[in-house]
Amino acid sequence: MKAFFLSLLIVLTVAAPAVQAQGTAQNENKSANALTGQFNDLKSKSNSYMEGNREYKVVNVGLLNSFWQSVQATIKDVEQKQIKDLNATRQDLETAQARITEQEKEIEALKLDNAQKEAAVQQSEDAVNNLHVLGIPIHKQIYVIINTAIIALLLIALGVVYTQFKSSKKVTDQKKKEFDDIDREFAEFKKNAREREIKIKRELQTEMNLVAELNDQVAALQKKAHV
Repeated sequence: MKAFFLSLLIVLTVAAPAVQAQGTAQNENKSANALTGQFNDLKSKSNSYMEGNREYKVVNVGLLNSFWQSVQATIKDVEQKQIKDLNATRQDLETAQARITEQEKEIEALKLDNAQKEAAVQQSEDAVNNLHVLGIPIHKQIYVIINTAIIALLLIALGVVYTQFKSSKKVTDQKKKEFDDIDREFAEFKKNAREREIKIKRELQTEMNLVAELNDQVAALQKKAHV
């Protein structure tokens, strides 16, 4: 029963980061779709005119500012989710390391107990054939068999604990690998986010320059009209 609960705990520990990663990916797709829809709405609500063979858009500054705020909010939300997932992975890693420390202590205690049992067996070999335990005479061979059985049980328990230790170590190594992967993904995401932000700022500046140019043209046309 203990092994079953330990196995269930390991499965839940390994599966949780995958579920979190899937949820994060779905949220990022939703955010990207929302930004795409808002950008398309911005284009559709902008007036168009042709100059030569090129089409130009007169963008509403309020809509443009709203779109830019949405972009910044989306980038901030995604960064916060990445940080939250990273902290959760670190917590899982610390928990796994704490379990390993406890199991190492149990192994040391079993080793000490095993050494004490072996010493007791050695002493019994040097004793007389008949031993008195709690006033009851017991033959030496029977006493040795009993102690041997106890040692065998302890060795089996030691083997079980060592197997659990190896399993926990495997989970810890997996968690470390997942942590390194998330750390690399987070660094790559921040890099991409900065590149997207620079790109959007450039596009925004281009649109603002275009609006300023159009305003100058309008002012010039109005001036000619008054003349």
